[in-house]
This record gives sequence, structure tokens and C-alpha cells, in this order.
Amino acid sequence: MKRKVLSVIAAAVMTAAFIAGCGSGKTEGTVAETHEVSKSEAKSKETKSEAKSTEEKEEAKEAAETAMEEVSNAASGAKGEFEIALLPTDMSATFAAWLAQELEIAVKQYPNMTLTILDSKNTLSTQLANLENCVTQGYDYIILHPLEPDAEAELVDQYIQDGTPILMVNQSDGGSKFASNVDCDPIEQGSIVAEVAAQKIPQNGKVVILLGPSGNSHSIGRREGFQKTLFDARPDIEILDEQIGDWEKSKGMNFMEDWLQAYDQIDAVVSMNDAMALGAWEAANDAKRAENMTFYGVDGLADAVLSIKDGGLTATCVQNAKVMAETTFGIIDKVLSGGEEFEKTLIEGQLIDENNVDEWIKIHTDNGQIK
Repeated sequence: MKRKVLSVIAAAVMTAAFIAGCGSGKTEGTVAETHEVSKSEAKSKETKSEAKSTEEKEEAKEAAETAMEEVSNAASGAKGEFEIALLPTDMSATFAAWLAQELEIAVKQYPNMTLTILDSKNTLSTQLANLENCVTQGYDYIILHPLEPDAEAELVDQYIQDGTPILMVNQSDGGSKFASNVDCDPIEQGSIVAEVAAQKIPQNGKVVILLGPSGNSHSIGRREGFQKTLFDARPDIEILDEQIGDWEKSKGMNFMEDWLQAYDQIDAVVSMNDAMALGAWEAANDAKRAENMTFYGVDGLADAVLSIKDGGLTATCVQNAKVMAETTFGIIDKVLSGGEEFEKTLIEGQLIDENNVDEWIKIHTDNGQIK
């Protein structure tokens, strides 16, 4: 918004200056003649020239005032054009890419807003630098998909107090006092999938667990949900091992390969996200042991629902990026219009298993995640 207004002002001022310059230029050289004239005639011409110069200066002044009035009107009208910045964690990560896609779709419902995406590339220093640049450049609102909510909360609050509203999406707000927040309840997500696992895992079953990044609120919350709903309810289940897989499919695969070598019996893989669960399933399938196991994830990604359809993963809990994006822009609209200072909202999770997988295949086909 601010950049557009400044460009209009610059153009108008240049126009006004040009008009004024042209007006003054017209008076030069009008008194000189190529032959002699009487003093009275010269004085008369000089008087007329001065009068003409004064008249042209007045016209130039009026033109400049008109131009500046147009600038003021343009600036007032431009206040409806809001520039929004999105700082995702890592656009190479499937859920982050899905969320960004849904935010690009959701912003189209608000013609007075435009969205710019700046990838953090899974690096906190890059995300913080992008955040500072967006504040400096005068973006009207920033959507932060935080890599480390706790580490970023204090800085986010400072920027908000200095006048830039910020919303944290798909992670906790890290204790921020002033940031808006749109998230799914990670404890609920874990519990939803754990209910299915509690029914599917055999008596005295043995499981392995894949965790998200250390300190990540979603990994911690989902693990708590599994603990309350599965492991506390089924004390007969033995946890063979649990490792941090950082949300990465390749790490899920590598850990599973190690576990397959170490344990003769594995009845289930409990993963805090779909990507790691898919990696574990591929490793087990390559070793011809997948058919004797069940696999549980969280996110509801396109690859996960296709795997469920094909008999790979057993169940997942979707954190609905579409609903998250629509809710995010609903809050932004209220904040920018002065209706709210900030708002915090939790989106409900939903189980995806063999009973409703076709519905989610259609959803992901419609949104382009499944080609």
C-alpha cells in the first residue's frame, strides 16, 4: 500500500514541477527586439511581459495545487489495498506447501489484499531476516508459519507493538501476548489417531515411535495425545524405541530400517506426522514386513490418503489447511478493518481412515495436490 502511494506522489510532484518550469520559461527573451524602439514602447512591453509572467506563475501554482490534491485523493483510495506477507517454514515440506497454496486461494476472496510468499527454507535465521525485512518494508500484515514459536514470540510482540500486526499459523503462538493464532490442537490430533491404534494393535503389541523436531509444540502435543489415549489405556503395549525424525520421510525410512534389523517383532509404527510414517512404511514394505504392521500419522496429506487407499498407512488425522487458510484471512480482514486487535482460534482435527479416504482423495484432487 505504502509503496504505491509514494510512487503516485512522486509522479504528481514531477508533473507539478514540470508545469511550473514551463510557465516561467515562457517569459524569457520577450523584451529583446532586433530594432530600436522608444523608451515608452519598451516600458509598455516590459509591463505586459511582467503581467503575463505573473499570470502564468499563478496558473502553474494552481496546477501544482490540483496535482497535489489528486495525490491526496489517490493516497486515500490506496488505503484499501493491503499487502500481506507469508513466511512459511519450508516450501519443500509438503504440509507447508499445501498451507501456502490454500492461503493463495483464500486471499482471492479479498480483492483489497495481495499476498507475497517468502520461504524460510527451514532456517530460523532466514525466517527472522525475512520478518525484519517485511516490517521495514511496511507490509500491512504478516502471516508467520513459525519454525520456533517460543524463540520468536518476544520479537513478534515487539513488532506488533511497533505497529505491524502478525498472525502465527499452524504452530502455537509461543506465548505471544499480542499475535493472532490459527492452529489445530495437537493433543486432539494425536488422540484421534490413537483411538484407532488402540483398537488395531494386538494384545501385548510392540511399537516404535517417530517424533518431530525437539521442542516442537505439535510433536510434543501429538505425543501427549498418543500417551493419554493409547499407551495409558493399553499398558500391555511395549514401546521398543522412539527417535526424532524431524518430520522427514527419509529419516523415518532410515530409523525403520534400523528397527527392522534390531527387532523381530514390530506391530505398529506411531508417527507424529505422515511423512515419517510413509518413510517407515516404505522400509517395512521393502523388507516384506509391512503387511504384519499398522502405521499411524498426522497431517492428512495427499500422499497419506493415497497410501491409506492402497492399504499402506492405517490412519491419519488431518489438520485442514483449507479451513486454516480461510480462518486466517477472516481474522486478517477483521484486524485490518479495526474490528479486532488479535484473535486466537483452534481448528478441529478429523480422522482419515479406510472409511472416508475416498472423500479426501477427491478433496486433494480438487485442490491439485493429487494430479
